[in-house]
Amino acid sequence: MMNDDIIRLLVIEESANDAEVILSSLRKARYPIRPRHIEDEEDLEQALGEQWDLLITVPRVVDFTAEAACEMINSAHQDIPVIVLSNSLEGKAVAALLGAGARQVLPAGNDACLQTAVGKELRDLQARRQYRFLEQLYKESQRQNKLLLESSRDAIAYVHEGMHVYINPTYLKMFGYKDIDEMEGLPIMDLVSINEQAKFKEFMRDFMKDDNRDESMIELIGLRSDNKRFPLRMELGRAVYEGESCIQVIIRDRSQDEKAKELSRRDPLTGLYNRTYFITLLEKSLSKSIESNSRNIVFYIALDNFSSARQQVGVGISDPVVQGIAALLQNCCKTLGDSAIIARFGDSVFTLLLIDKDTHYSSELAATICKTIESTVTELKDNGSIVTTCSIGIAPVFASTTSPQDVLTDAHAACSIVAKRGGNGFEVYKAVVKSQDDNEASKLNNIAKIIETARDENRFSLLFQPIVSLKGENQEIYEVFLKIIDSEGQRIPSGDIFRAAEQNNLTTSLDKWVLEKALVLLAKRRQEGFETTFFIKISDQSVRDETMLIYLRKLIKAAGVVGEALVVEISDAIALSQVKIARIFVESLKKMGCGSALEHFGTGLSNSSATTLKHIPVDYVKIDRSFIKALTNSQESQAKVQEIVTLAQELGKKTIAEAVEEPNSLAVLWQCGADYAQGHYIQEPIEDLTFKFSDE
Repeated sequence: MMNDDIIRLLVIEESANDAEVILSSLRKARYPIRPRHIEDEEDLEQALGEQWDLLITVPRVVDFTAEAACEMINSAHQDIPVIVLSNSLEGKAVAALLGAGARQVLPAGNDACLQTAVGKELRDLQARRQYRFLEQLYKESQRQNKLLLESSRDAIAYVHEGMHVYINPTYLKMFGYKDIDEMEGLPIMDLVSINEQAKFKEFMRDFMKDDNRDESMIELIGLRSDNKRFPLRMELGRAVYEGESCIQVIIRDRSQDEKAKELSRRDPLTGLYNRTYFITLLEKSLSKSIESNSRNIVFYIALDNFSSARQQVGVGISDPVVQGIAALLQNCCKTLGDSAIIARFGDSVFTLLLIDKDTHYSSELAATICKTIESTVTELKDNGSIVTTCSIGIAPVFASTTSPQDVLTDAHAACSIVAKRGGNGFEVYKAVVKSQDDNEASKLNNIAKIIETARDENRFSLLFQPIVSLKGENQEIYEVFLKIIDSEGQRIPSGDIFRAAEQNNLTTSLDKWVLEKALVLLAKRRQEGFETTFFIKISDQSVRDETMLIYLRKLIKAAGVVGEALVVEISDAIALSQVKIARIFVESLKKMGCGSALEHFGTGLSNSSATTLKHIPVDYVKIDRSFIKALTNSQESQAKVQEIVTLAQELGKKTIAEAVEEPNSLAVLWQCGADYAQGHYIQEPIEDLTFKFSDE
């Protein structure tokens, strides 16, 4: 694992305190962990619905054994290395644990041994994951290569020790053979004119001698099976075919080379790009759009009721309709130049790729195309005329799009919606969160698409939750949250937004949107005479982004806001795992006059120490909600809150209790000496700044 990756850790122990001993050892070694305490089989079964990196366990907790845990992991088909910590290393017991699937059995209480073993298992896990990824990639590439070879218009063969071991159909046709069996095992020398065989032998000898020569080309006179000769260009390259080192041979008829290359990209009936080349161009476009952060759009255009019309007039006679639609599409897009790529994707389906265009422009263009096609009458020779319409599906190319197939699937789904309601229209694809049966990755990918669509369609807004003083200070302080609604007006849960954005590298762009809108509002509020302060949380990705501080400085200057009116929150996780980066970020905020806060302080099972606060000079400490929710009925939570408040006071920092949900918690917090509180009991997040702080 990389040092800055969060390690998702399961710990099986009798109590949270016992688990904390293990976690403290790992935190001392600077492992950035996100732990979960497991007490029984039911806990582990529930946890195995998510992805984890490591499990550390004792041999037995009541009736739940380490062997049973290993069996559950194997049954779930998960690769989670298991480390067992035992007070006894008796040979048979160790052998039984290793036989059940544990990767290591270590003496309990030996920190150095545990820290070393964890490092080794995480490195091995990363290597296995990388191997599986590369293996799948290799299999897929082999499959794709085979398909490409079979469909290629280039003549391609593989030669081992001078003999053909593979020939594609184009190669077979070029040399006039009818059956592949006729050529397999045929010496490549037999395909060269006798007068040029000496030249070819010398060329092959030089190519084989020079190990650094990956590619080489020669022009020769080829010999067909009927002894007819033709000029050819032969390109040789080193390759592996079915595990054997061999030579890849690509042969092109020089007289047809350029023409064939262009024809291979075109649909013969319409002259538009064909399906294969469109997918190639779309793949290149995806890479460029991700690099340049530009927005591209794909149209999936299907002619309505075309199949029935073709049955009436015949396949050949319906060709003018397809040709006419192709010409109409080219005319509708003529002003776009290279920004529009049109292809015939199927019999009656066309695709269009718009470069660097938004959905508003796309909708206008789609409406124009529908109207133009509907108003066009195609006259058929001796067979009357045909009028057709079309259904258009429009799909934005999202940052979460991983392949051409993804965006084409989205566009096709939108097109199907139009077709079901009668056609002759268009629909912009709207991602939706599917049923609970879908896996987490699919759900988050759909939410990422909703996020990007919502940003373009102005479905982002801000919510504000007051932070009130427990010491009688009349301050107007709000924490700012991002609200996103889907196309049906339903709010996306904040936790899902964060996970989806994090998975698809969208968190920084969301942070920038919130900062920009919030600072404009804050400036207006201050101009109206209110001494308002905003707390705004930013993601770990933004903290690591070197451009974020520059962006924030420009926003503050443009809005004309004093820095003290803004407090930026960072997570306890990045403070623990990347102290240097977090410290530089906070110190830079101070130079701009901004405040800073450390949220989720004391998270999970960790024992947050003074070390973190001493290294990172934040102004506020936000006590994690897990302690506040159990505050009134848990002496352990009360003691933890008191410990955090005392520590913060000693270091000159103020404390904020988040997630206050009932009145008795306020009394306990006041007794502990906490400075501020926020939560649903005080006020749920609201859409405007109307909370009456003076009444509290």
